[in-house]
Amino acid sequence: MSNSTSQTLLILAASHYQCAAIRAAQALGYRVVTTDNRPENPGHRLADRSYDIDTTDRDRVLAIARAEIIAGVLAPCTDVAMPTAAHVAAELGLRGASVESTTIACDKILFREFLTDRGFAAPTWHRPTASEGQAGGLRHIVKPAQSSGSKGIIVVSSDEELRAALPAARAFSKSGEVIVEDFIEGHQGTLEGWLHEGAIAWHALLDRETAPQPHTATYGHAIPSVLSPPQQAAVLATVTRLWRELGVTDGPFDCDFVVAGDTVYILEVSPRLGGNSISELVRSAFDFDLVTHTVRWACGESSAALPPHAPKPRAVVLLGSPRAGQLRYHRKAASTLAREPWVESLDWDVAFDAPVEPFIDGRHRVGQCLLTAPDREELGRRICEVRERLNVSAE
Repeated sequence: MSNSTSQTLLILAASHYQCAAIRAAQALGYRVVTTDNRPENPGHRLADRSYDIDTTDRDRVLAIARAEIIAGVLAPCTDVAMPTAAHVAAELGLRGASVESTTIACDKILFREFLTDRGFAAPTWHRPTASEGQAGGLRHIVKPAQSSGSKGIIVVSSDEELRAALPAARAFSKSGEVIVEDFIEGHQGTLEGWLHEGAIAWHALLDRETAPQPHTATYGHAIPSVLSPPQQAAVLATVTRLWRELGVTDGPFDCDFVVAGDTVYILEVSPRLGGNSISELVRSAFDFDLVTHTVRWACGESSAALPPHAPKPRAVVLLGSPRAGQLRYHRKAASTLAREPWVESLDWDVAFDAPVEPFIDGRHRVGQCLLTAPDREELGRRICEVRERLNVSAE
């Protein structure tokens, strides 16, 4: 137990993905305050106190932080709240990335400009017009300038699809701005890690499974990566230089990338804990509680030891329906699967028969399965087996 009984941690957002940080902080003895504009979100019920205030409202969130006399601030698993977290940390002298770095990293237009200016590999991109039609038969990806959880992101390959995608992308962007960039074919991955004095002190390099096109939502992660040692070294070198250029030296980070041949393309990066149940995967693969480590760091505690780099083969499979309707899956298969010795956990977010939306962004998963295996090849087979046996759908 931490010596933090009278101290308070402010957590920005209160969705399913923030609950792990809330529980970890409370287990350490911290009082937790949440702010989120969705009063029905589950983190509010867990928190010691909650506010129904948008995480992007910097002035009101800062006022909450002052009133609650916080010891630390975190925005786990959400990009849109990161600039606010940085603003609060800067104003109150708390640990966190700078406002400048988070503003760049969490805005796709500013981040693409940064990558180009600093000589990083980046897809060709532009800001579209309202009536644009320039797909030319090639695949492009349409993205809101500010969003998280793959909301509003879609792959297009025709002028008609491009024009149809723009309004939805703008609706998910706080500024209303959108980018259109070339779609990069390659190996999708995620790098979760910890920075110390400007170096990557620990990392988990994950293979990332994504939704069938035209969508891009994360469907799961697996470790160890199937990338070659030179490709893994290239990812680490690129991300290390990226954080150095952004001026971020300490704390957690999350990065999505594509490796195409020998080239590493950074898609998204943020100085925060990653979503999509990565921390649960890390806990199983490394016997390391990254969430607790991050809570301690944010609240000014001394850093604990980081784990060695050798992970055990593990995967997290995120479950969802391909269409809207009443949730369906093979319940007998689910019961049998949960008893398999290689299934660490099988959890459902919503009940059988509950109304669900298509799993095209991070909001609409219905559950998850954490798997083990003796090696990476068998892990891949078990990922497929889980999806086949459950056959999650809706009607």
